[in-house]
Amino acid sequence: MKKLFAIAVLAGMLSGLYGFSIGLGGRYEIGHYSYFYGPDSSFSYPAIVADVMVKPIDMLGFRFGLFTFNILPDEEKDYAPTTFMFGTGCDASVLVFIPMAGTISPYIPFHFIYNSAEYGSQFMIDGGVGVEAGFGPVAGYLEGGINFINWSPEGGDGDSDNWFYVQGGLRIPLNL
Repeated sequence: MKKLFAIAVLAGMLSGLYGFSIGLGGRYEIGHYSYFYGPDSSFSYPAIVADVMVKPIDMLGFRFGLFTFNILPDEEKDYAPTTFMFGTGCDASVLVFIPMAGTISPYIPFHFIYNSAEYGSQFMIDGGVGVEAGFGPVAGYLEGGINFINWSPEGGDGDSDNWFYVQGGLRIPLNL
């Protein structure tokens, strides 16, 4: 709860100085590795996402996930239920915007995650390309990219996989 309060305070302070917006949309994961059926099996699934983005300068944006609801296929639900995540653990990305005249702004999103625990470690990186187009006070966005993940269990052989994603939605500016 303290983390969410700190993020809300920081977002409130930054929204007066920088561009601040909330994004609502969907994401489709394509060819995700099946943790339960082994390395020769993959699946695809949709997700509902919400995020907040701060742009300290026109060419740089920081996007933080607020909500993710993964809708897994029935065969995966036998082992892992449909999942949802709230707060800062959802996603965090850096977006590098390419300056262009007009209301269309192409960008390059990327982020990485490193988790280490008693049982091993996980490294994940993804990146892609996207475009944001303004329609009056609201902007639409569409992006696609690739995820790469590497699992290294303690005392065992590592495993890696990659899959693609497509994400799109609306971005609504907030003036707090």
